[in-house]
Amino acid sequence: YGIDMQKPHIYGFWHSKLFITPIFFKDVEKKLAMSSPTKDGELISVPLEKMGYVLVRGSSDKNQISSTISLLKYLKKGYSIGTPLDGPKGPKEKAKKGLLYLSQKTSIPLVLVGISYSKKWILKKTWDKFEIPKPFSKVKIFLSEPITISDKDDLDKYTEIIENGINSLNNQIEFR
Repeated sequence: YGIDMQKPHIYGFWHSKLFITPIFFKDVEKKLAMSSPTKDGELISVPLEKMGYVLVRGSSDKNQISSTISLLKYLKKGYSIGTPLDGPKGPKEKAKKGLLYLSQKTSIPLVLVGISYSKKWILKKTWDKFEIPKPFSKVKIFLSEPITISDKDDLDKYTEIIENGINSLNNQIEFR
């Protein structure tokens, strides 16, 4: 889809595919990232800030209200955000409603992101079976058509649509 990456969008993907996303969004001028308020979140914060991301610390269970207010403020100023829909702790590939809520309240379209690596390591002991592309592997990234969620829409209905949409994108582009 011909998506203007400089216009505000909310990009959603699975946590297991997170590794490559900061590089994919590097050319977006006004970009946000959400980082968990943990040591792991601190580790990722420094490189993201060096890549031009504005960081909002928080998660679906800690500092939820203050991080939501911060995200709304930045989104209304024209920023885009890309963040896992099932993070930071899962369950794997079960979308939480946070980004859907932000899309609904700001009228900023949600774009689903499918990601596949030709060769990868899978961290089997992590909750999401986190994937890291091996050196020189190929990467495919597909974006869905933008999804607009109106104020009247039921977020529970959209959760299933989003989960099926991301899984469908990932299946379509899977290296075989």
